[in-house]
Parts: sequence; C-alpha cells; structure tokens
Amino acid sequence: MHFLNKIPVSIKLTHPNDPILQAKMRWFMDQPGCSFQTGEPDLLPILHLTRKGIFLDDGQNRLSFHPNLAIIRILQGLRGEQDRFLVATNVKPGQTLIDATLGMGADALVAAWKVGESGKVIAFEHSPLLAALMKEGLLSLKDKQLPRIMNSLKLNAWKELILASQRIEVIWGDHQKLLTELPESSVDVVYFDPMFRRTREKSSSIQPLHRYSDHRPLQQEAVQEAYRVACSRIVLKERKGSSEFVRLGFQVFNGGRYSQVDYGIINCCSTKEETF
Repeated sequence: MHFLNKIPVSIKLTHPNDPILQAKMRWFMDQPGCSFQTGEPDLLPILHLTRKGIFLDDGQNRLSFHPNLAIIRILQGLRGEQDRFLVATNVKPGQTLIDATLGMGADALVAAWKVGESGKVIAFEHSPLLAALMKEGLLSLKDKQLPRIMNSLKLNAWKELILASQRIEVIWGDHQKLLTELPESSVDVVYFDPMFRRTREKSSSIQPLHRYSDHRPLQQEAVQEAYRVACSRIVLKERKGSSEFVRLGFQVFNGGRYSQVDYGIINCCSTKEETF
C-alpha cells in the first residue's frame, strides 16, 4: 500500500504538565501511521497542543481544524438555499456517503448534516496526520460550547453541525484499497475531491494542507471500485474544464457560471448492468 507524506512531526505542549494536554499527546502518538517525535528536532513541522486548540505549524503557515465553511453552508441550507455539492451527490436522509478524499472535512460535515441521524458518512484520508487532526477536531466538537449568539437560525446551525460531526467515521488509508474491502452496493454515494493535487492557492490554510495531502491523480480502478460499492452515484469534484471528467468517464454537472469547479457524475444502478 502506498502512503504519502509520512513526515515526522514534533509535538509541543504549551503547558507540559497539563494532564489534559498530556492525554491528547498520547492520543495523537497512538494514531495509526503517524510519526511523532517529542523534544526539539530541527526543521520539523510542529503540532502544537494548547488549551485553546490544536494547530500544525510548518514554519511558514498554520493548519488547524475549523468547521467555518461547513457552518456557513449548513446555515444556508437551513435558509433553503441550494448547495451545489448536495445537488451533485443527491444524498438523502438515512443514506450513507463515502468521502474518499476527506481533507479538512467541510463536504463531509455538510453531507453528515444532510443524511441526518439515521445516515452516516465514512471518510477516507490518505494522510495519517490529516486523519488524526480530523478525528480530534470532530471529537472536540462533541464537547464544544455553543457560541453566544442571539440569532436563533445561526445557533441552530451550530447545533446541527455538532450533531453532524458525530456521524462521520474517519479512516486512515488509501481509498482504492479501502473501497476494495467494502461489500458490493453497500453505500449510496461515493465522492472524490482530489483537487489539492494541483492547487495554486497560497492561503495559510491551503499551503500546509497541500504539503500533507495526496497529490496522485484519481485512478480508473478506484472509480470502478466506487461503482461496485455505490447504489446511487459516484461524484467527482474538479476544476472547471478539467480533462479528468472525460478520462474517468464522468458526465459533467455544471458547477455554475461563475464557479471555478464542476462536478462529474456517474449514476449507478442496483443491478449493475452497466460496465466500464
């Protein structure tokens, strides 16, 4: 199995004698695939464990889990506005969606909100460090104190987000191999978003994520496995005009006139009569 970016990372506690931070350090060091070191090795990225949160510092930028984009999209959903990701996936309450390329999880959180309490999101992440950060971030939402806001709709969006976070199962591993281990027609939707492979963004949130994410192009074999396990559809998010849609056999679902991305769709049938 091919795992990228197993880069050693140093762990630092802002309060070394704090038992809560010590427990978090042990938790991170127990996560599969991660390579953590204590002490002060030179030139290593540093995972800072603080009483106010956790962030990764690579010397130039910081990376931390924050559901800011997801909360905005859930709020828009509560207002009745359409979300292009939800339209493309057509995921429904009670269904199961696989997010095969988790990243920092905004789409997974929105999907988990949509599927509701009887649904589920299974999230694959190729980078062991990103998987650990996402696991911890989602777990921390469970005990998060609600923000002090008077707007009832915004407060409800936060409540929905916290509930949604507990419906996501994060699994570290190569999505192609993990898909082969699933039974046929065992989920409703499989979603791929391999966009970090060629990102040109220079924001402080994107650059460290790009360093630790999987840059390989999506393989036809992975799409075939997704077709085998999905009952409803497979969805691919890519840059507008990307040749990946044609190469992998997706029908383009236009993301919008002013959008920089489009979605590709392969509809699945329960009998699996169609073949690649």
